[in-house]
Amino acid sequence: MKQFLLVFLFCCLGWQQGKATHIVGGEITYKCLGNSLYEVNLTVYRDCYNGEPWFDKPAYIGVYDAQWTLVKTLTIELDSTINDTIPIILNNPCLTAPPDVCVHRTTYKTTVQLPFKPGGYTLVYQRCCRNKLIQNLPDPLNTGISYTATITEATLQQCNSSAVFNNWPPVAICIHQPIDFDHSASDPDGDILRYRICTPLNGPDSLIPQPIPPFAGPYQEIIWKDPPYNLSNLLGGTPLRIDSITGFITGVPNTLGNFVVGICVEEIRNGEVISVTRRDFQYNVADCGQPNAAFFVPTVQCDQPTVNFENLSTGASTYKWLFDLENNPTLGSSGFSANYTYPDTGLYTIMLVVDPGEDCTDTLIRQIRIANTYINASVDVPQKECDDNGIIINVTDQSSDPYYGVNAWQWRLTRSGSPVQGGTSMVQNPEFLIEIPGMYSLLLITTSGNGCKDSLLIPFDIAVPNLSLVPDTLSICKGESISLFPGALSNFDYQWTPATWLNSDTIPNPMATPQESINYSLQISDTTCIWDKNVYVYVATDQNLMVTATPPKIFFGQSSQLDANLSPGFNGNIKWTPTNSLSNANIYNPVATPSLSTVYEATAILTSGCVLRGTALVEILFLNCDERYVFLPTGFSPNGDSENDVLKLESNNVVEVYWVIYNRWGEKVFEADSLDDVWDGTYKGEIQPVETYGFYLRATCDGGQVFTRKGNVTLLR
Repeated sequence: MKQFLLVFLFCCLGWQQGKATHIVGGEITYKCLGNSLYEVNLTVYRDCYNGEPWFDKPAYIGVYDAQWTLVKTLTIELDSTINDTIPIILNNPCLTAPPDVCVHRTTYKTTVQLPFKPGGYTLVYQRCCRNKLIQNLPDPLNTGISYTATITEATLQQCNSSAVFNNWPPVAICIHQPIDFDHSASDPDGDILRYRICTPLNGPDSLIPQPIPPFAGPYQEIIWKDPPYNLSNLLGGTPLRIDSITGFITGVPNTLGNFVVGICVEEIRNGEVISVTRRDFQYNVADCGQPNAAFFVPTVQCDQPTVNFENLSTGASTYKWLFDLENNPTLGSSGFSANYTYPDTGLYTIMLVVDPGEDCTDTLIRQIRIANTYINASVDVPQKECDDNGIIINVTDQSSDPYYGVNAWQWRLTRSGSPVQGGTSMVQNPEFLIEIPGMYSLLLITTSGNGCKDSLLIPFDIAVPNLSLVPDTLSICKGESISLFPGALSNFDYQWTPATWLNSDTIPNPMATPQESINYSLQISDTTCIWDKNVYVYVATDQNLMVTATPPKIFFGQSSQLDANLSPGFNGNIKWTPTNSLSNANIYNPVATPSLSTVYEATAILTSGCVLRGTALVEILFLNCDERYVFLPTGFSPNGDSENDVLKLESNNVVEVYWVIYNRWGEKVFEADSLDDVWDGTYKGEIQPVETYGFYLRATCDGGQVFTRKGNVTLLR
């Protein structure tokens, strides 16, 4: 009876489990055993220092076909003997393992019969949420996890087994220390393996942290916290890279914290990718205590022989500077910071040793060139050229350096001090498109062969019609008027066609009063250039607002997604009514959670002031009010062992309840009117004997249905 109660509670109340913050990595692999039988292995890693709760008991894997129809749900019990703590291994004796890093690993194993099916299958395990300390995700506590394995048609036909990674990445890596890790995999079928860094898949959120079964796909990738993190920069520092052939990972992290990483290995047979194994894991970048030598000097310093050395070292207490390592290895300083005046131009080597003479030390060597400036930045008069969107400025460089030559150019175009989109270049003779009239400045920075620089600032004025102010589309109500080119300049010639419903077809900004949607063409010209533009004016009706509810029918307590969509060309604000059951009544896609069937009306106020309306019905369905959803156990054992010690009514959809217990003589020994009430097997402070008791139950459920039941319950010791 105890087992039945536990199963009931888990099945009916499992969605109420708390949010998990323990998952730090995992993967699904499979092995073909023959005759369409596959061994499935789900490996999960959890943070045993900062995360909660323990591993899932049990774990659930969904099996979906190619159309994302659920085929079956695999329920895999936790084997407590398959659980170990991953050791922290550092390959440098000067490094100290961080004290706050701990990772547990377990593997769930089962077998499943998967007969051939067109399109194959996808296995998925889902959980929320990720570790709260993750740095490269914007909201890790609401970012879920989906571990998947795709068993393709080719896999089914050829009895293929997935590739399996040979080693788990190091639990902790050290800041500023190189990552050199063999992330290779083995394939039992001898297929060619190809590796790449990939974005992990997102999963459920904190509202339903463990969906049973896992949700159907396709699954979205996680969103990186960009900037600064993305697939090309997962950790900060020297970017993480993986050799596509060997699986060897390299990189140098420069930021403390936890970082999500995804690795994919593709199985290739006869030139085709037949399977992909995805691994999702977490790097813990820690300060491992090693002294780190770091300082800054410019690569080239021109016309100034005195150099200031900025010490950026960490974890050290003593320092040794050498200012001219190759020519004078005794010339130096022992201070934290240093400066030195070099006697002549030339290339000099500087070395900094931190904690010299100690068991653990670090050294950094850099070079600086002391040089004189001979370069002269110069530009020919910029030339103008007509363009469909404005004016193209062509620039010819005339910079020179008689001794070392010019080897680099940097151009930056600004308008009234603000950068211009597309206004940078590093070619010698660039061109720039100018679409907005105004005062411009073009900055040129040239670099000599010896590293010295010179700059030149060129101001100029440009007159263009600023076609960006002409809207591609406008929307109005029938009978209203609207201007077509607000902000138009008067020093150009204008021609609008057709002239229908315009107050003038030759002025810069005519008023249009169309009775139906229409396209206007505009031609702008001056003495040298001609520009063309089109403006489509939409005349709005209620048919331009589409309102939907997905799904349109829900059970009490569930939600429906409302959507209001305006036809292309229409823009405006939205207002929904009624408002009390909406997540936000002023957005286009609120979530509705009504307690009764409700017609929602969306009112769109266009930018022109036109008002459009549309409606959508969300119909409420109620769970049946019967013993499937109003459950009283048939027995309990109040013996003080903390298992099934009290008799308690369980339900998810009861709003009012009354239940009473009688002994064999018809005497009332317990009475309750709340789901929180429990009977502990006593009456007036006296322990009641082991026997069968009668009960009466009356419950009112969501939607007003009433359920009554009489029966017996057994008290055991």
